[in-house]
Amino acid sequence: MIKHLKRITLILLLLTSFKGFSCDCSTVNNALEFYSSKYVFEGKIVSKVYAADSLTYKVTFDISKHYKNGDTPKTLSFDLKSEAEFSKRWSSCDWTAKKNERWIVYAYENNGQLTFSGMCSNSRAITNLPIQFQEQKMLDNGNSFKIEDYIYQFENDFNYCKNITDINAVLEKGKIKVYIKPFTSLILHIGSDGNLKSVNITKELMSLYDSIYGLRKELTYTNYIPITDFEKDAIELISQVKKWEIKKHNQTKVNVAYLKSIWVNYDTKTNKWSYEL
Repeated sequence: MIKHLKRITLILLLLTSFKGFSCDCSTVNNALEFYSSKYVFEGKIVSKVYAADSLTYKVTFDISKHYKNGDTPKTLSFDLKSEAEFSKRWSSCDWTAKKNERWIVYAYENNGQLTFSGMCSNSRAITNLPIQFQEQKMLDNGNSFKIEDYIYQFENDFNYCKNITDINAVLEKGKIKVYIKPFTSLILHIGSDGNLKSVNITKELMSLYDSIYGLRKELTYTNYIPITDFEKDAIELISQVKKWEIKKHNQTKVNVAYLKSIWVNYDTKTNKWSYEL
C-alpha cells in the first residue's frame, strides 16, 4: 500500500513539474486597459498561419469596429506564441486564437511590437458571448476617460509608492499609555502631488465608483463607528507622515491620487509603536 501511494505521489509531482507553470493574475479594469492600449477593436480572424517551426503563428483580423484612434487600419496582424501542443510548455495560462472567431482586442506595444493577450486581459473571443452592457458603455466612452480623475489603490500599471517622511521617527513620539486593543488598520488618502490628504479608520471608508469606468471617483467616511483612544492617537501620529512618493501611470507618467493601507500597533510590554505597510 505504501509503495502504491509513493508511486502515485511521484507521478503527480512529475505531471505538475513537467514544464508547467501556473497562471495567476488579477482582474484588469477595462477602462485602464483601454487607456494603455494602442488599438481597441472588434474584428474577425480571417487568417491563422503557423511559422515553419510551429512555435509561433500569425493571425490577421478583419476589423469591423475601432473604439480608439479612428477608423483605420481595416486589418491588423499579430505574431503570437503557439499553443502548448506545439511549444511543449504546459501552463494554465495557455490560450489560443482561432480562425473565424470574432474578438474584442485591446492591443498594446511590447518592445516595439504590437500584440495582445487572451489571458490576464479583457481581450477575448466574443463569437458565442457578446460584449456585456457595462463594457460596451465603457468602450463607447473610452476616449473621454481621464486617468487623473480617479483614486487608485490596487490597480495594475502604476508604480508602488513608499513613504518619504520617516514613519519610525514619527512613531517614536507616540504616547505611552495603557491601551485596550492596541492595534488598528488605517487608510491614507494621498494626493497626486504625494502629499497626505487624510487618515481614517479603514472600516469607516466608503468609496463611490464611476458608473461608466468602474473606478473610485470619491471617498466618503461613515464617522458613526466609535473609535478607541488608541485609534485616535494612531490617527494623530500617522497624520504627521505628510510626504509620500508620487504615484504615476507607468506608460504615460500621469500623476494620480491613491489610497494606502497601514497597520499600526502598540506593544504594551516594550511601550513601542510599530507599523506595517
